[in-house]
Amino acid sequence: MTVTNKRLCKGTLAATEGTLYTVPASTQAVVKAITLCNKTGTDATITLKLAGTEVLYQHTLEANDTITLPFMDQVLDAGETIAGLAGTASAITYYISGKEIA
Repeated sequence: MTVTNKRLCKGTLAATEGTLYTVPASTQAVVKAITLCNKTGTDATITLKLAGTEVLYQHTLEANDTITLPFMDQVLDAGETIAGLAGTASAITYYISGKEIA
């Protein structure tokens, strides 16, 4: 078994749901931390799903604010995804780190 610490994904959320990360075949992933940043002067909402289940649902992130969800230890199996969207296109950036176990 090989465990690799890595950045699972990073980018900017769109106003429509999109896949941010897909666990590779024959691998498990463990989400360790998620950082979300509202880079605008207006409050914006965030919806984030792990394996099709909302872990944040229309959560309001205040203007010019950043939150980090540390020590998550959420397990995703091969083929499962991290998906998300923002209420305002291009308002929210994300950085998600974790481990892949193959």
